[in-house]
Amino acid sequence: FSLSRSLHSFVSGIGEASSPKGIFRFLILFFVSSPLFAHERWILTDSQIAEWSAKPLPELWLQWSWINAVLIGGFVAFTAGWIRLGYTGARELFPDLQARLSSYGHLVAPVIRFCLGWVLISSSFGLEPRYGVLPMSSPTLFAPDLELTLCYPPMPWIRWLEFALGLGMLLGVYVRVLAAALLVLTLFATVAYQSAIYAYAGALVGVSIYLLFQGPGSFFLGLPTHPDWVEMQQWLAAYPRARAQAIMRILTGVNIFYLAVTYKVFQPNLTIGILTLHDISLMGLPPEVSTLLMALVEFTAGILIIAGILLRPLALFFLGAFLMFAAMLPESFMSHALFYSVMLSFLFNGAGHFAMPEAKDKKARIVILGGTVGGIHAAMKIERLIGQFSHVDVTLISDQPNVLFYPLLPEVIGGTMQPGNAVNPIRRILQRTKVILADVRAVDTQNRQVMIHTTDDRDRLIDYDELILAQFLVPNLTRYPGLMAHTSPINSVGDALHIRKQIMNRVEMAEIEESAEKRQKLLTFAVIGSGQRACGTAEEICAMLETAKPSYPILQTEDWRVNLYEDIKIPFSDFEADIRPKVEAALAKAGVRIERAREVAAVTQDSVVFANGERDQASFIVNSCFMMPTLSVDDHMLTWPLKSDLTLKVDGYENFWAAFPPQALTEVATGRRRYTTTSDWMDLGQHAGENAWAASQGYTPRAFTFKQRLVMAFNMGRHSLARLFGVMASGLPAWFFSRMSNLATMPGLERNLRILIDWTLDVPFRADIAVLAPEISSRLQSLHFEAGDEVIRQGDVADTAYVVRSGELEVFRSGKPVGTLGPGDFFGEVALMKGTVRTATVRCVTTCELTVFAREDFDALSIGSSSLARAIRTQASERSKPKRRTSKSTATNESEMS
Repeated sequence: FSLSRSLHSFVSGIGEASSPKGIFRFLILFFVSSPLFAHERWILTDSQIAEWSAKPLPELWLQWSWINAVLIGGFVAFTAGWIRLGYTGARELFPDLQARLSSYGHLVAPVIRFCLGWVLISSSFGLEPRYGVLPMSSPTLFAPDLELTLCYPPMPWIRWLEFALGLGMLLGVYVRVLAAALLVLTLFATVAYQSAIYAYAGALVGVSIYLLFQGPGSFFLGLPTHPDWVEMQQWLAAYPRARAQAIMRILTGVNIFYLAVTYKVFQPNLTIGILTLHDISLMGLPPEVSTLLMALVEFTAGILIIAGILLRPLALFFLGAFLMFAAMLPESFMSHALFYSVMLSFLFNGAGHFAMPEAKDKKARIVILGGTVGGIHAAMKIERLIGQFSHVDVTLISDQPNVLFYPLLPEVIGGTMQPGNAVNPIRRILQRTKVILADVRAVDTQNRQVMIHTTDDRDRLIDYDELILAQFLVPNLTRYPGLMAHTSPINSVGDALHIRKQIMNRVEMAEIEESAEKRQKLLTFAVIGSGQRACGTAEEICAMLETAKPSYPILQTEDWRVNLYEDIKIPFSDFEADIRPKVEAALAKAGVRIERAREVAAVTQDSVVFANGERDQASFIVNSCFMMPTLSVDDHMLTWPLKSDLTLKVDGYENFWAAFPPQALTEVATGRRRYTTTSDWMDLGQHAGENAWAASQGYTPRAFTFKQRLVMAFNMGRHSLARLFGVMASGLPAWFFSRMSNLATMPGLERNLRILIDWTLDVPFRADIAVLAPEISSRLQSLHFEAGDEVIRQGDVADTAYVVRSGELEVFRSGKPVGTLGPGDFFGEVALMKGTVRTATVRCVTTCELTVFAREDFDALSIGSSSLARAIRTQASERSKPKRRTSKSTATNESEMS
């Protein structure tokens, strides 16, 4: 076509665009390309194009069959799943790699310059011609099929303009001017070549706009700028890279989408011809099926690129696809250099952000107490609601840096779960939430403040506008006498590893024990508590002993025991009551002996004591008794169960929400409490987060309702139970569905994949019996002081107590000496017992060696009814009385711990 005819057709089409006929012609012009200018001319001759274009469309394009139905349905499902991954947790996969790739964003402009420079220079000389044309015999514009000989009248200056633009891009000379010139040249190509340029126009315009705003980047030849252009250059340079990237992404996505529709959907015969003539087989599929598969891939990829969802994996896929087809087809590896540069920009810059709006919502400070599943999902919900640009500040306060998935905790004991997979770093899950590692001490709802105690041993106040309580159960150490001193709780990965270590240590001891009675005692273990975690712990201990049996002869010859002592005062929930017979049967099958008839009264070092005076021997006891944590609110301890309305707002308080089931919904028709699943805790957290955000913005909170669960699971390892659509299941199906239901609620795709790998390996292989718990050499620390050193100072915050091992110290109160201390004396306990600051200053008179008791060690010694605990409390009481000390003997006598 001549240039004049092209211009005439283009103008005529615009003139008639207002009529239906004109609109139809315009759409045909845009979507349906003439075979003469088809993209496939790269690797098909004109005669081949004419031959294959004349063939009828394949049956896959004309009527439904199971092949196209399966392919289309599969790609619809894949697209939906890909989008869901992009909006759930896939962004956190390989965070270190993503951060490293982002650090190379400054190299995108040089990469585009190099690739674009090569495209322009090679086209100007015809170095990469279309199929059937000799190299350097036919210059082209941008691509092999856009030959300059098609322009009439001839315009040889275009090739030299291309060469100049390409050379300038390679050198980085006045890149912004060259980018503007490239936009003009692309517009000219649109007029000259009509629909044939559409195959490249999106990417060309995209990279030109990117370079127009971002400039040469690095590795360029710097030349002076005209003073009149400086202001314009500064304005362009201030344009955010993320927005320029987003513009290029959208235009490229439209480009790929157009290629899929025009050259795979409307003209499939040409692609089929390429696959047939060049003998290319994709996974052994017929050419028609391969073409449909390629059309769906390009169609889906175009949509995903436009939407900007998980672009880095898509970029890797397209880079591989371009290189693969370049290797199989008669074209050079640099033929798609333009698209290489765009895909590399996706790899480095990601999707970018086109819209950079200012936050328009109301300022608010939302504070979440508790790094539990409910607390994490509350923060995640708020993050999704406020978006990237917001005046809402979200703060989560947790005493642990990781969120612990409690249903999986017993599996750490049994070795079927790796310790690191039962936890997930909170900061990796929450991208826009401020995480503070601290203990919550009190809440002041009048002043809207939370008092916390941070890891640097300081008390701080955190202001809030909306407060969400999302704490969870903590070990109950006072349920029975002796629980604190003689049992091990199961509330952390460290606890699980400690339990595992202690049990395996006792198995090792039984291997060398000669007394049958002592062997039996060493191989008897006990779990005290009720509910899913207690049952799961007992089952996992049995599973671990069964796994260890081939490696320990003593387990093959002796009758080891695992006893579960349930709390008879805690009623079962509705689901637990329904499945109770099956739970007992499953535990008995696992090897657990259940004791519920006798009431536990106390625990000693080697036995469980019952209310009737009877005792059961046990070498190691696990405490699975729990209670809600204590929290001071307005100088009053919060009472449980918590009273809240259906919107999860705590009764009697403003701006105070709780991720806990409302009392109105916890009672079911049978009169029992509702069984709360992990999915329910997730929903409660999300709803509390949504309502707290809604209240901060002046919206009406919504009432919470429990969802109907199609799968209800009771986790006990390989002996789990599950109710599937109202039908009870046990064994392997229940084990699988219980794990999947729990996995669905755990935030973090990376962690889910790790857990799936663990579980997959658990099927063919035995669970691990290695002991990973670290050896603790000593709980006490020794300190050395020189003469004149102050050990404690009056008025300081107290966190330790001391025993004098050697040396002499002097005690001062208000600057006046009141006594001396020597070997065997104990000091520093008054402030710890009373919860006050130091009441005196203690200074070394000579060189001293002291043993230090941390607060938790001191609390363990001073709590209880032992003579040592009474002595410590008596001494602290006496020392807190106002009295004078004038001699060493007086101070010494009052410091003795006997």
